[in-house]
Amino acid sequence: MSKVDFGARRKEAEAAGLLGSGDYYKLKEGDNRLRLMAECLPHQSDYQGKPTFKWLTYILDRRDGKVKPFFMPHKIYKAIEALQTSEDYAFYDVPMPYDLTVHAKKAGTKDVEYTVMPARKETPLTPAEESELDQAKPLRELQKLLKDKQAKGEPSTTEPDNAEEHSETCTCDQCVP
Repeated sequence: MSKVDFGARRKEAEAAGLLGSGDYYKLKEGDNRLRLMAECLPHQSDYQGKPTFKWLTYILDRRDGKVKPFFMPHKIYKAIEALQTSEDYAFYDVPMPYDLTVHAKKAGTKDVEYTVMPARKETPLTPAEESELDQAKPLRELQKLLKDKQAKGEPSTTEPDNAEEHSETCTCDQCVP
């Protein structure tokens, strides 16, 4: 018999880029507070042989203060687009000048519903938060790496949060724009 440390093996595979490291932001049931930190790039991928569409961006996760890649559902993107053109919440630059609270109802299902609420006031980023963004891989470079992995047939890390609930013909906002 030989001893095996499954956790260490998983961490080695993550470090080698073979697995998603869990550093991608996933919406949880209830309120999710975040700050949009970068532009949003259209990102199409395949999950279980079916095309999916999301917006790839970086967000600041207010739960742990870390900048993370986020595969944003189109419905959330449309809500942010509406904020950008509103009289009270207009913005032109990223990072956004205020936080967002994304409320997810029925998270993990194909019936997930999102409500996007802007913070009532603008708050500047801290130097540590700005540094966290500066240390992130450029967004277009990250997208290219993801597309290269997909082209090689490697497992996708971009499946919908509720992928297990999606069918091959799903037309929800997470799968198609």
